[in-house]
Amino acid sequence: MKKDEFKQKTHDVVNELADYISKLEDKAGEIADEAKEEYRERLENLKEIKNNLSAKLDEYEQIADSKWDVVKESAGNFFASVADSWKENFGRVADAFKKEKAADDTDPAV
Repeated sequence: MKKDEFKQKTHDVVNELADYISKLEDKAGEIADEAKEEYRERLENLKEIKNNLSAKLDEYEQIADSKWDVVKESAGNFFASVADSWKENFGRVADAFKKEKAADDTDPAV
């Protein structure tokens, strides 16, 4: 992966993650009380992922082009680990919404 390609992909992921976090924060009030704590924890974890990714991007942007070949493998590995962590946390947050919807579907008052 070339340095510019890495930077662009990372910027795209940071922006996408920021948008996703914002949407989750807007929907926080829709979560059932018993799921709110787990939801908050997952949301905080996603924020931490975004912050780590932003910090790593800043770090990689400071690396001279001539040294990029030395660090590009670790950059790729970092990017992959962030993607895996994001998918895991996204799934858990999505599950919290599914639990809320299932509870609404079985609630006779709804």
